[in-house]
This record gives sequence, C-alpha cells and structure tokens, in this order.
Amino acid sequence: MKVEIAQLTLFLLTVVAALFVLGILVLVLCAGLRINPFRQRTTSFLLAVFSGLIGLAMILVLLNVATNISLIADARIAQLTEPADGEVLTRWVPAFLGTAVTIVTMIFAGTYLSRKKLLQIARSQADHVLKENKGLLNEISTLLARGQLGDYKRIWQIREFLNNQRKDLPDLTIIYSGQFADKTAYYQIHRYFHGDDTDNAYTPVYFPCSPNLDCDYLKEFFSGTKVDILQKHTANEGFSIYFPVIGNESRFVLLFAHKHHYGKIGS
Repeated sequence: MKVEIAQLTLFLLTVVAALFVLGILVLVLCAGLRINPFRQRTTSFLLAVFSGLIGLAMILVLLNVATNISLIADARIAQLTEPADGEVLTRWVPAFLGTAVTIVTMIFAGTYLSRKKLLQIARSQADHVLKENKGLLNEISTLLARGQLGDYKRIWQIREFLNNQRKDLPDLTIIYSGQFADKTAYYQIHRYFHGDDTDNAYTPVYFPCSPNLDCDYLKEFFSGTKVDILQKHTANEGFSIYFPVIGNESRFVLLFAHKHHYGKIGS
C-alpha cells in the first residue's frame, strides 16, 4: 500500500510541477510584456489556481517524503528500484512542449483579439454619443472661442455629460489650442476642473502630446488642415481615439483614451 501511495504522490507531484511551470510561463509573459488577454474574474481564478498549486505541491512533497521514509524504515526500498521508463519520458516531453506552445499562442492571440474588440466597442459607443449630441459640440466651439471662466466650467460639465452616456465609453479629454509666447500650445479639459469661482480664475492645463502618437496629428489639425479620425493602440496596452471637431467658431479634439488591464478571454 505504501508503495502505491509513494508512486501516486510522485505522479501527482509531476503533474502539479508541470502545471506550475506552465503557470510561471503565463505569468512571465503577461507581467513581462504587460499583456493580459483574460477578463478580471478569469485572471483572479487563474491566480487562485496558481496559488493552490503551490500549496498542493507542498502537501504532495511532504506526503511522498513521509511515505518513502516509512518504506526505508521497513527495509523495502529495494522494491522501489525500477529501471527508468524511457517511453514515459518520451511521451511527457512533447506533450509538455505542445501545451506550452498552445498557451503562448493563446495569450498572444487573445491579447490581439481583446485589444481589437475593445477598440471596436469604444469606437462604436463614441460615434453614437457624438452623433446624438452635435448641439453640445457646437456649444463647446462657441465657449472655447469666448474663453471666460464660466465658459470653461460649462465645457467641463458638457464633458462630464458626454463621458457618462455609455457604460463602455473610455475616459474623455477635450483638447484645444492656444498661444504661449507666440507659440502654439495644447490645453486639455479632463475629469477635474481647474477653476475657482470665488477667485474668478481658471488655470489652463497643458496637454503633453506624444511624438510617436499624436504630436504631428494635433499640429496638422490645429494649423487648419482637415484630418480624419485617428485611432491607435498605445504602449500601455490601451488605445486612443481622436475625434477632430471643426465648430462654428473654433476647433478642438475629443480624445477617448483607455488603459485596460484585462482582456476578453474568460469571465
């Protein structure tokens, strides 16, 4: 009976070790490359399984060691000495490598499909919201041209309204241009309003463009050129969608940006 227990625990320990190595492979890929094709609950489940495998491995090691010590005490260690089964090893190695390759492929494919699907959903939601609120966009154009404290607060209120019209709508930033020392500067109206009604003051917030993302796009648009909608994936596994708006009195850009941490695989 002890021999069977020792063999069973050793087999289970081998299986757990293989799963643990595959889990480390997934963890290294996701954490090292900052990708995650899994949904939030699936990610939590996989982390729980990974932690459970550690505990199970410890239990199996202790059980196997205790069983083998008992066998040695019974002077039956010779019965456990068997020639290595080369065929078993030959079957295990290809199966393990095949599983590892499959997991890596699923991670990269799932990440790509997740990012593509999220971008499509966000673009569709943003298109609907903007089409339904063209009057508010024209109002923003008029308010930016006037540029009073109350105007910027009203723009911020419109931004809050637009950003909360759909559940899956990414974070919205309104980008507009101005002048600083005879140079064109880009400003933003984001989720926080930087004005003070008591002091009748408003502090504009600069929008730092990214050279490989939107600097040339914004420069071209605010110089008077007509541009198309720009959508790009960003380095943080998110995406940005730029909607150029040419109003009656001024130009501005609606930026929907999303930094996601979970994919679409699982639940």
